[in-house]
Amino acid sequence: MKLYSHIKKIPEDFVVEEVPALKVGSEGAFDVFILKKRNVSTLEAVRIISKLLKLSLKSIGFAGLKDKYAVTSQYITVPSGKITEEKLSFYNDGRWRVGKRQSNSSFEIKFIGKSKKPLTIGNIYGNKFTIKIRNFEKSMREKFYRNLQTVKLYGFPNYFGEQRFGSVKSRDDFVLRYILKGDFVKALKVYFLGREKIDMLTDWQDIYKVLKPTLEEYEKDLLRGLLKGLPAEKAFRILPKNIRIMFNFAFQSYLFNRILGEYILNKYPYRQVPFINNWKLYFYLEVTDFEYFKNLQIPYTGKDLPPEDSLLKKVMKKVFKEEKVNSSVFDMEIAGMKVMTDGQRKAVVIPENFKIVSKTKKDVTIQFILPPGSYATILLRALLSV
Repeated sequence: MKLYSHIKKIPEDFVVEEVPALKVGSEGAFDVFILKKRNVSTLEAVRIISKLLKLSLKSIGFAGLKDKYAVTSQYITVPSGKITEEKLSFYNDGRWRVGKRQSNSSFEIKFIGKSKKPLTIGNIYGNKFTIKIRNFEKSMREKFYRNLQTVKLYGFPNYFGEQRFGSVKSRDDFVLRYILKGDFVKALKVYFLGREKIDMLTDWQDIYKVLKPTLEEYEKDLLRGLLKGLPAEKAFRILPKNIRIMFNFAFQSYLFNRILGEYILNKYPYRQVPFINNWKLYFYLEVTDFEYFKNLQIPYTGKDLPPEDSLLKKVMKKVFKEEKVNSSVFDMEIAGMKVMTDGQRKAVVIPENFKIVSKTKKDVTIQFILPPGSYATILLRALLSV
């Protein structure tokens, strides 16, 4: 099943509305705006607001990253008085501008009140999704309703979705693998080219010449630095910190998915579902100890939060060994960022308020709420795969 042949035919097929935890009132040191966007990523919109309105990037607070190819609404905060207009529209006609003209990629911000605190990542109750599934033929309907019963009983595995791995230039390798080895030259080449194209362009001058039309300014600065003899590790630090942190998130998310998948594989009846990059996800068919499993927290490294579950310990050890991840790198600081930090993530997600909004012979529209950090595309794989 190719998921994207059924969803996101147009951005309006995938609507995401942030469910806020932020208290909005008439007083506070921060102004709160609703950011409504179409065909634009959250990071891109925030960077454009920063650039065009001459605001510090760090001063714009937001709670999470919303899909690019979708229609989404979320909240942002800025220090009071930095934006004087009640409402602003942004559009792209070759370059980004402020104005009312519409384009394929556009967004707007609208003032709604004040807050005593800025928004920070994860500071939301959840996200409400309204999604149209197209080409909903008979065989798919049968799978959907059968799988829906499983989701209603047991939720679905809390895997990281493909968006988590699209935050870097390439999906065919992990920049962090090379950073952990101290190989910043290879790390940067993987960042710009991906593993498969590394041997095609070996010289920084050639890389700069070929990629220049598509590069961000900071990427051009990085390559110019390398051409002037700047060491690769120092050049790497030119990348914005949020980009560098994404390298860490992407690799740790991959390891989490592997650990959760191996746990399911070893404990429950399952079905195997294709994922990006020829990876596989495992979805359980039945969970006999659901009261236990729904509360299971899977640590990222186990250094600070060692698992008590004996199978989970065994699985984590196996995955780290296969991926050649040594515990000596846990919490290491490299190139100005801490890598392989510990934390926990629930193994299971239970959707709230799931309902079928409308259906025809050709499509169905569904609606549900997921907690922050959980992925609608993973739920869709759970519902639509054999």
